[in-house]
Amino acid sequence: MKNSSLLGGVLVLVGALCFSTTGFTQALIVDDGASSYAIGTIRMLFGGLLLLALCAMRGSLPTLKGWDLKCLFLTVFGVGVYQLCFFKGTLQAGVAMGTLAAMGFTPVVAAILGALFYKVIPSRQWYISTIIGVSGLILMNWGKTGDFNPAALFFPLAAGACYGFTLTFSKPLLKVFPAETAMTVVLLICGVCMLPGMFTEDLSWMLTPRGVLATLHLGVVTTAMAYFFTIVGLKMVSSATAATLSLAEPVGAALLGILILGEAVTPTSFTGIALIIASTLLLVVWPEKKAE
Repeated sequence: MKNSSLLGGVLVLVGALCFSTTGFTQALIVDDGASSYAIGTIRMLFGGLLLLALCAMRGSLPTLKGWDLKCLFLTVFGVGVYQLCFFKGTLQAGVAMGTLAAMGFTPVVAAILGALFYKVIPSRQWYISTIIGVSGLILMNWGKTGDFNPAALFFPLAAGACYGFTLTFSKPLLKVFPAETAMTVVLLICGVCMLPGMFTEDLSWMLTPRGVLATLHLGVVTTAMAYFFTIVGLKMVSSATAATLSLAEPVGAALLGILILGEAVTPTSFTGIALIIASTLLLVVWPEKKAE
């Protein structure tokens, strides 16, 4: 087993678990007036500034030279538009169906983009693990989707495609720059682009004790740590593999709901969670060929 592939898979899993706390944190402050747009913007700006501080400590501050502008633009596009499409999608299609469509679509998009742009064909274990993981995702949300308009799937699918863009087109940047440098630039560009919309937002919730703690958590855990671990791990595994490992994100969110909020879990949902965990462990312990 290649140690780098194992470490890369573990780091992507840690990043996914950090991402998984976003919805839980959002649920704690949404009744105080926090909008999805404000939360997304704060995540980008605060997370970017934290990674900028890390760059300063490690001597890896961004410069103007060496950037592949096409990959930088597509990565910024993926990260920024994902923020808008995912939260919009869960509002229109529902949390269960929105998450199912977005996270289930991401591995497919990442695999297709990797094959088209970098001539990388997913490994055999990726196909097996992805089938198991997506099946688990379906079972985990079985019976929660309710009645919905198929047109409502547009935004969740767009969000899944955007995350696939992020995982695919950030890899060339990582060949030139350290992970923290690449994501600092991406997050800050996204945050600055989203900043004008904040002038119409009610930010009074940020002044409450719960709002302060939530803001810190959103910036530190769900953005700076989540993207840092994911991008460092992405250096060691393929984009398609990282996308499938990201299926651990809804599992983490579900477990938070069960363990902390006391949400009920059905045998079907429990089976789905077990399948997703099995699919991610399979990719971690079953070595793949060198990542693209």
